[in-house]
Amino acid sequence: MATHPLLNNSKILVVDDEHSLVNLCLMILEQAGFNVRGAFSGKQALQMVGDEMPDLILLDVMMPGMDGIEVCRRIREHSPEKRPYILMYTADDRQYTKTESLNAGATDFISKDTPIFDLPGKIKNYLTATA
Repeated sequence: MATHPLLNNSKILVVDDEHSLVNLCLMILEQAGFNVRGAFSGKQALQMVGDEMPDLILLDVMMPGMDGIEVCRRIREHSPEKRPYILMYTADDRQYTKTESLNAGATDFISKDTPIFDLPGKIKNYLTATA
């Protein structure tokens, strides 16, 4: 199966305070051919985005300190010229959280109930939709 050329250069940032989940996502997404980095806090994510804007961010909502909704809002406020896809990836599936995430500028909302091995396919769909 041929890989879409865009995917070989796509930069993904996975942000979650659960180190084991970030590491698992990194492993699965790297095996799928993505260029992946991980961040373990909102502050670290913003610093990494400031250093190099990814093509897509997989962002947890519930994190200590700065939550994912605030991280999303700040990325959208400070990087209007380069708007990466931001997929909120969380166990908090309340309507309020979905609405706040989308209002902050999230592209979409993925429940952590989604099998982790489905993530590469979902991410490829976003990255190839505009290619």
